[in-house]
Amino acid sequence: MSGRGIKKHNVTFDVVQFLYYNKNVNVTLRQNIFHSPHLKPLETLRKRGKLMIQSPYDMEARYSKKKQTGWVGYKVHFTGCDADQPHFVLEVTTTASTLPDGEVMEDLHERLADNRLLPSQHLVDKGYVDAELLATSQHRHQIDLVGPVLPDTSWASKEAGRFDHSHFHIDWKAKQVLCPAGQTSRDWGHIPDRHGKPRLRIRFPLPLCRVCTLHEKCSSTAAKVLILRPDEATYVALQQARKRQETAEFRALYAARAGIEGTVAQSVRTCEIRRSRYIGMKKLNLQAFLTATSINMLRACHWIAEAKLATTPTSRFAELLASVKQVAVA
Repeated sequence: MSGRGIKKHNVTFDVVQFLYYNKNVNVTLRQNIFHSPHLKPLETLRKRGKLMIQSPYDMEARYSKKKQTGWVGYKVHFTGCDADQPHFVLEVTTTASTLPDGEVMEDLHERLADNRLLPSQHLVDKGYVDAELLATSQHRHQIDLVGPVLPDTSWASKEAGRFDHSHFHIDWKAKQVLCPAGQTSRDWGHIPDRHGKPRLRIRFPLPLCRVCTLHEKCSSTAAKVLILRPDEATYVALQQARKRQETAEFRALYAARAGIEGTVAQSVRTCEIRRSRYIGMKKLNLQAFLTATSINMLRACHWIAEAKLATTPTSRFAELLASVKQVAVA
C-alpha cells in the first residue's frame, strides 16, 4: 500500500522504545567516575547528561531514565496508522536518550507533511503533549493532537470552593484580568519558569487584595498572582485539552491508542529492537528503519492471507469475574 493511499481521517500513534548497551561495562564506568572526590555529586552530573560520555565504545550514547528504567543508548520513536488497511509503521526516528519526547513532534509532522501522510488526529503519549504543541499542531498542520495533558496543580485546584483560572476574565488584547470580586489586575509581564520557558505573570494590587472579602478563596498569599501560558493560543489550547480529557468521548477516542502496544511487542519480541546491533546514531537509525520495514512486510503478508488481528488477552481472573456477573444477573 503506498503512502498516498492513506486517507486524511486516519489516526496515527507514537511510542518510544529504548536501545540498551552492555549494562555491566557502563555501570562500572559510571561508578568509577562518580566516586572521584574531584567531581560533583551524581544529581548535579545528571543535569549535564547531554554532554557526559557514558560508554568508551559509543561516544554518542547517553544515560537516561524513565520511571524505574535506566539505560545507556538511544530512543526510537514509531508512528503507525490505524485504518482498515494493515496497521503499517509510517515513520521511525532515532534520537538521543536525553532528548525529551515532545521535541520530536514538529520535525515528525514536517516529514509526514512532505510524504502527504499528515493525519487529522494524532494520538500520542503524555510525554509528547504540551500547550505549545497543541497550539502549533493545529495552527500549522490542522492536526488535532490527542493525548493526556498535565492537570492543574495550582493552590486553587486542591480544594473545592477556591477560585481557579476559570473564575477570572482574561482580556488578552487589553492585557488585563478581572478577578471574581470585580478588581482589575495591575502587572502584566513575562518571566522564565524553572526550565527557562516563558510564562505570563499577572499580579493584582496588594492593598485591594488585603481588604477583599473573597481573599481566602482566591489566594494563599497577600496579593493574588496568576502564572499562565505566555499567549492566548497556548493558554486556550491547554484549557480545552484539560476539559476534553475528562469526557467519555475522549476516553473512547484515546482507547484506540492501545493498538500501538502490538507494534511495541512485535518490535521487541520479533526484531529485538531493545538490543542495539551497531554503534552510532546513524547506524542505529538504519536498524530502526529495517525493523519498521520488517514489521510492515509481516503485516502485509498477514493482511493478504486475511489473518485475523489478535485480540487483547484476558486473564483467567477477569474471565471468572465476568462469568460470576453473568450468573448474578441471570
